[in-house]
Amino acid sequence: MTEAAERSRLLYWAGVALGPIAWGLNLQGVYVLAHFSCEGTRMSGAILSGVLAIVALVGTFISARAVRRSAGAEWSDARGGGPRSFMAWIGVRMGVLFALVIANQLAASLLISPCLR
Repeated sequence: MTEAAERSRLLYWAGVALGPIAWGLNLQGVYVLAHFSCEGTRMSGAILSGVLAIVALVGTFISARAVRRSAGAEWSDARGGGPRSFMAWIGVRMGVLFALVIANQLAASLLISPCLR
């Protein structure tokens, strides 16, 4: 497989991979920053959550772009291009889902004091 074909294949998986990775980093990062947030500023977890929600949405947009780019190729491809488009649509939906999960964790971290232990 050529390098360009391998790179374009990764575009279909961007939303599938970036959403869960961003959520996992957010979850662990908020737990790590909770101790320090009690002593200092409370905004460090909010900034981390905001940045990682944007990362999850970037994965969504990359997968959506891959779907849009390959829409015409499905008709010309002898195999139909179905599995690639299916994974890209799954990536779009997973990216949105994990961005919403990160937004919910952001809301919880803003409403609940980190000093309550």
